[in-house]
Amino acid sequence: MEIKKDVTRIGVVTSRKCPTCGHHEVGLTSKDGSFYPLRPGTWIQILEDLPSQVPGSEAIKIPLEESNQEAEAESEIHPWIPEPVKGDRSLRLKYGVMVKGNIDGGQMNGDIFQAAYIEKLRNLIEREIHIPVPVILDRFFAAPHLASGNPEELALAMWQELEEIRQPVKLVKAWLENPDEERLEDLIQPKSKEDVSANLASDPELKNELEQLSLEAFLSLL
Repeated sequence: MEIKKDVTRIGVVTSRKCPTCGHHEVGLTSKDGSFYPLRPGTWIQILEDLPSQVPGSEAIKIPLEESNQEAEAESEIHPWIPEPVKGDRSLRLKYGVMVKGNIDGGQMNGDIFQAAYIEKLRNLIEREIHIPVPVILDRFFAAPHLASGNPEELALAMWQELEEIRQPVKLVKAWLENPDEERLEDLIQPKSKEDVSANLASDPELKNELEQLSLEAFLSLL
Protein backbone atom coordinates (compact mmCIF):
# COMPACT_ATOMS: atom_id res chain seq x y z
CA MET A 1 0.00 0.00 0.00
CA GLU A 2 1.27 3.45 -0.90
CA ILE A 3 2.01 5.58 2.15
CA LYS A 4 0.94 9.20 1.93
CA LYS A 5 3.62 11.77 2.74
CA ASP A 6 2.99 14.90 4.80
CA VAL A 7 2.29 17.92 2.61
CA THR A 8 1.33 21.54 3.24
CA ARG A 9 -2.19 22.43 2.17
CA ILE A 10 -3.78 25.87 2.04
CA GLY A 11 -7.52 26.25 1.83
CA VAL A 12 -10.72 27.41 3.46
CA VAL A 13 -12.38 25.76 6.47
CA THR A 14 -15.75 24.54 5.25
CA SER A 15 -18.44 22.04 6.22
CA ARG A 16 -20.23 19.43 4.14
CA LYS A 17 -22.37 16.32 4.38
CA CYS A 18 -20.21 13.18 4.35
CA PRO A 19 -20.91 11.34 1.04
CA THR A 20 -20.57 8.00 2.87
CA CYS A 21 -22.85 8.36 5.89
CA GLY A 22 -24.54 11.77 5.51
CA HIS A 23 -23.34 13.37 8.76
CA HIS A 24 -21.96 16.92 8.80
CA GLU A 25 -18.18 17.22 8.95
CA VAL A 26 -15.79 20.16 9.09
CA GLY A 27 -12.69 20.18 6.93
CA LEU A 28 -10.39 22.07 4.59
CA THR A 29 -11.33 22.79 0.97
CA SER A 30 -8.15 23.37 -1.03
CA LYS A 31 -7.61 25.51 -4.12
CA ASP A 32 -8.41 22.62 -6.46
CA GLY A 33 -11.67 21.87 -4.63
CA SER A 34 -10.41 18.80 -2.72
CA PHE A 35 -11.91 18.32 0.75
CA TYR A 36 -9.76 17.16 3.68
CA PRO A 37 -11.66 16.43 6.94
CA LEU A 38 -10.27 17.93 10.13
CA ARG A 39 -9.93 15.41 12.97
CA PRO A 40 -8.44 15.60 16.49
CA GLY A 41 -4.67 15.53 16.15
CA THR A 42 -4.58 17.22 12.73
CA TRP A 43 -1.87 19.91 12.52
CA ILE A 44 -3.11 23.22 11.08
CA GLN A 45 -1.65 26.68 10.48
CA ILE A 46 -3.72 29.85 10.85
CA LEU A 47 -3.06 32.63 8.32
CA GLU A 48 -3.82 36.16 9.51
CA ASP A 49 -4.50 37.39 5.95
CA LEU A 50 -6.24 34.91 3.70
CA PRO A 51 -4.54 34.66 0.29
CA SER A 52 -6.77 36.05 -2.45
CA GLN A 53 -6.18 33.03 -4.67
CA VAL A 54 -7.98 30.70 -2.24
CA PRO A 55 -11.48 30.22 -3.72
CA GLY A 56 -14.25 31.57 -1.54
CA SER A 57 -11.94 33.29 0.96
CA GLU A 58 -13.42 36.69 0.18
CA ALA A 59 -16.93 35.37 0.90
CA ILE A 60 -16.38 34.15 4.45
CA LYS A 61 -18.50 36.46 6.64
CA ILE A 62 -19.92 34.08 9.22
CA PRO A 63 -20.73 35.69 12.60
CA LEU A 64 -18.51 34.20 15.27
CA GLU A 65 -21.44 33.19 17.49
CA GLU A 66 -23.25 31.45 14.62
CA SER A 67 -20.06 29.68 13.55
CA ASN A 68 -19.40 28.44 17.08
CA GLN A 69 -22.96 27.18 17.47
CA GLU A 70 -22.81 25.30 14.15
CA ALA A 71 -19.45 23.76 14.98
CA GLU A 72 -20.70 22.71 18.43
CA ALA A 73 -23.80 21.07 16.96
CA GLU A 74 -21.78 19.23 14.30
CA SER A 75 -19.22 18.03 16.82
CA GLU A 76 -21.78 16.34 19.09
CA ILE A 77 -21.35 12.59 19.01
CA HIS A 78 -23.52 9.91 20.55
CA PRO A 79 -23.08 6.18 21.06
CA TRP A 80 -25.23 3.82 19.05
CA ILE A 81 -25.73 0.09 19.40
CA PRO A 82 -28.43 -2.39 18.34
CA GLU A 83 -31.03 -2.14 21.08
CA PRO A 84 -31.25 -5.92 21.79
CA VAL A 85 -27.56 -6.17 22.78
CA LYS A 86 -27.48 -3.27 25.24
CA GLY A 87 -27.54 -5.64 28.19
CA ASP A 88 -24.25 -7.42 27.46
CA ARG A 89 -20.94 -5.59 27.86
CA SER A 90 -18.93 -7.70 25.41
CA LEU A 91 -21.55 -7.17 22.69
CA ARG A 92 -21.73 -3.45 23.47
CA LEU A 93 -17.99 -3.19 22.91
CA LYS A 94 -18.14 -5.32 19.78
CA TYR A 95 -21.00 -3.50 18.04
CA GLY A 96 -21.05 -0.08 19.69
CA VAL A 97 -20.06 2.91 17.55
CA MET A 98 -20.04 6.68 17.90
CA VAL A 99 -22.11 8.72 15.45
CA LYS A 100 -22.55 12.45 14.91
CA GLY A 101 -26.03 13.57 15.80
CA ASN A 102 -28.56 11.67 17.87
CA ILE A 103 -29.47 8.81 15.53
CA ASP A 104 -32.28 6.57 16.66
CA GLY A 105 -33.07 3.10 15.39
CA GLY A 106 -35.24 4.38 12.56
CA GLN A 107 -32.51 6.64 11.18
CA MET A 108 -29.63 4.17 11.37
CA ASN A 109 -28.82 2.21 8.24
CA GLY A 110 -26.09 -0.12 7.06
CA ASP A 111 -24.00 2.54 5.32
CA ILE A 112 -23.95 4.85 8.35
CA PHE A 113 -23.05 1.96 10.64
CA GLN A 114 -20.24 0.78 8.34
CA ALA A 115 -18.70 4.26 8.18
CA ALA A 116 -18.93 4.64 11.97
CA TYR A 117 -17.45 1.17 12.50
CA ILE A 118 -14.42 1.90 10.28
CA GLU A 119 -13.98 5.21 12.12
CA LYS A 120 -14.11 3.29 15.41
CA LEU A 121 -11.35 1.02 14.13
CA ARG A 122 -9.27 4.03 13.06
CA ASN A 123 -9.65 5.62 16.50
CA LEU A 124 -8.61 2.40 18.24
CA ILE A 125 -5.48 2.21 16.09
CA GLU A 126 -4.70 5.88 16.70
CA ARG A 127 -5.10 5.51 20.48
CA GLU A 128 -2.94 2.39 20.77
CA ILE A 129 0.27 3.36 22.56
CA HIS A 130 1.12 0.36 24.74
CA ILE A 131 1.63 -2.40 22.17
CA PRO A 132 2.92 -1.92 18.60
CA VAL A 133 0.08 -2.43 16.14
CA PRO A 134 2.07 -4.96 14.02
CA VAL A 135 2.46 -7.10 17.15
CA ILE A 136 -1.30 -6.99 17.78
CA LEU A 137 -2.12 -7.88 14.17
CA ASP A 138 0.37 -10.72 14.21
CA ARG A 139 -1.15 -12.04 17.43
CA PHE A 140 -4.74 -12.16 16.15
CA PHE A 141 -4.46 -12.54 12.39
CA ALA A 142 -0.83 -13.35 11.54
CA ALA A 143 -0.95 -10.21 9.41
CA PRO A 144 1.70 -7.73 10.65
CA HIS A 145 2.21 -6.62 7.04
CA LEU A 146 -1.08 -4.70 7.20
CA ALA A 147 0.32 -2.30 9.80
CA SER A 148 1.75 0.27 7.40
CA GLY A 149 0.67 3.85 6.77
CA ASN A 150 -1.37 6.13 8.98
CA PRO A 151 -4.31 4.96 11.15
CA GLU A 152 -6.84 5.63 8.40
CA GLU A 153 -4.89 3.60 5.84
CA LEU A 154 -4.34 0.80 8.34
CA ALA A 155 -8.04 0.67 9.24
CA LEU A 156 -9.02 0.46 5.57
CA ALA A 157 -6.43 -2.26 4.93
CA MET A 158 -7.78 -4.32 7.82
CA TRP A 159 -11.34 -3.78 6.58
CA GLN A 160 -10.46 -4.91 3.06
CA GLU A 161 -8.25 -7.88 3.96
CA LEU A 162 -9.78 -9.43 7.08
CA GLU A 163 -13.17 -11.14 7.09
CA GLU A 164 -13.20 -11.14 10.89
CA ILE A 165 -13.15 -7.33 10.83
CA ARG A 166 -16.08 -7.12 8.39
CA GLN A 167 -18.25 -9.73 10.12
CA PRO A 168 -19.80 -7.46 12.83
CA VAL A 169 -20.91 -4.99 10.15
CA LYS A 170 -22.37 -7.81 8.07
CA LEU A 171 -24.40 -9.02 11.06
CA VAL A 172 -25.66 -5.56 12.02
CA LYS A 173 -26.62 -4.74 8.43
CA ALA A 174 -28.62 -7.97 8.19
CA TRP A 175 -30.39 -7.17 11.48
CA LEU A 176 -31.16 -3.59 10.42
CA GLU A 177 -32.67 -4.81 7.15
CA ASN A 178 -34.72 -7.54 8.82
CA PRO A 179 -34.77 -7.50 12.66
CA ASP A 180 -36.33 -10.94 13.07
CA GLU A 181 -35.49 -13.71 15.54
CA GLU A 182 -33.03 -15.42 13.19
CA ARG A 183 -31.00 -12.24 12.59
CA LEU A 184 -31.06 -11.49 16.31
CA GLU A 185 -29.69 -14.94 17.15
CA ASP A 186 -26.89 -14.42 14.62
CA LEU A 187 -26.15 -11.04 16.19
CA ILE A 188 -25.84 -12.27 19.78
CA GLN A 189 -24.36 -15.75 19.28
CA PRO A 190 -23.13 -17.68 21.24
CA LYS A 191 -25.21 -15.88 23.89
CA SER A 192 -28.96 -16.20 24.48
CA LYS A 193 -31.62 -13.48 24.68
CA GLU A 194 -31.67 -13.92 28.46
CA ASP A 195 -27.91 -13.28 28.59
CA VAL A 196 -28.19 -9.94 26.81
CA SER A 197 -31.10 -8.46 28.76
CA ALA A 198 -29.69 -8.34 32.26
CA ASN A 199 -27.37 -5.32 32.55
CA LEU A 200 -28.65 -2.52 30.33
CA ALA A 201 -26.21 0.38 29.92
CA SER A 202 -27.13 4.03 29.57
CA ASP A 203 -25.71 6.12 26.72
CA PRO A 204 -23.12 7.82 29.00
CA GLU A 205 -22.01 4.41 30.27
CA LEU A 206 -21.72 3.05 26.73
CA LYS A 207 -19.78 6.11 25.60
CA ASN A 208 -17.37 5.69 28.51
CA GLU A 209 -16.92 1.98 27.73
CA LEU A 210 -16.10 2.75 24.10
CA GLU A 211 -13.67 5.50 25.08
CA GLN A 212 -11.83 3.06 27.38
CA LEU A 213 -11.73 0.26 24.79
CA SER A 214 -8.32 -0.78 23.42
CA LEU A 215 -7.53 -2.21 20.01
CA GLU A 216 -6.35 -5.48 21.54
CA ALA A 217 -9.53 -5.84 23.63
CA PHE A 218 -11.72 -5.13 20.63
CA LEU A 219 -10.01 -7.66 18.38
CA SER A 220 -10.33 -10.30 21.10
CA LEU A 221 -14.14 -9.95 20.82
CA LEU A 222 -14.27 -10.77 17.11
